[in-house]
Formats: sequence, C-alpha cells, structure tokens
Amino acid sequence: MRVRLEDVCEKESSKLKQSDVINQNGLYPVYGASGYLGNINTYQQSNYYIAVVKDGAGIGRTMLLPPESSIIGTMQYLIPKDNVLPEYLYYVVKAKHLEKYFSGATIPHIYFKDYKNEQFDLVSFDEQREIINRLKKIEIIIDNLSKNLLLLDELVRARFVEMFGDP
Repeated sequence: MRVRLEDVCEKESSKLKQSDVINQNGLYPVYGASGYLGNINTYQQSNYYIAVVKDGAGIGRTMLLPPESSIIGTMQYLIPKDNVLPEYLYYVVKAKHLEKYFSGATIPHIYFKDYKNEQFDLVSFDEQREIINRLKKIEIIIDNLSKNLLLLDELVRARFVEMFGDP
C-alpha cells in the first residue's frame, strides 16, 4: 500500500540546546547532528524514534535513536505510528534524501511540511522485518569493505615509503 510519511509518523520538536547538556551527569543521553552529546536528568522520548537534522550543516541526516533519550533543537523527532516499525521508517526516511527540501542560504533548514508527502510502500510487519534484516546485512558488508579500503590505503602508503622513503 502506498502511503505518505505523515501517514506513518508524527513530528515533534525539541527545545533543548547544546549548552543544556554541557557539564550534566544525568542518566539519559542527548544527541545532536554529530551524534551523542552527553547525558541529562530527563528524557523527551520513551520509545524508539527517528531524528532528522533540520537546521545547519548536515540537514536531512537521519538517525534511529533509542528510548529514554532526547535530541537538541537543531533536530526534529519523527515518532513512528503503530503501523510501521521504527527501523523500517528509519531506512525509508534515510532513502528519501530529505536534504533536497532545504531552504535558506546562510543557514539551511528543512521543514516537515515540505517532505511529509513523500510516498513509499508500506508493507506488512513481516515484510518490514525482512527488509530491515537485509539492509542491516548490507550495512555490515559496506562497513567491512570500508575498513578493508582503509587498510589497503595504509598498505599502499607503507609500500611507497619502503620504495621511495618518507616524503
């Protein structure tokens, strides 16, 4: 069945600032555009959710984040509804390349109102699980190949130094 993003998730905002996280020693993680920032004493989301960078560098980048965590205000929550698995929604949103909806020259922004009508196929929960499992396996292969490329690059540099000396 063909659905829109707004059919499977709701958006929420955060008022947390990065400065709210500095020097805090709470139990609950807070995430920003670059990843984990620190811990605070409360959390905003009790279930898995998708976080989308909505302001500044990296707009459109998506993350699947754990329960009992929060994000800062430069990001937006996409809360999965009961008709979609969080991981499936994550892969859908990631594949949509939301950065194409940016506006603003100095500080780019994206808004849910602009991408909420993105369409995709919503399949049964069993099919969602199968797709998630396949995509996870592909990500593992990609990670392993990336590590191999780094090792091969180191090998090339080492051979260069052996043959021609340290530049």
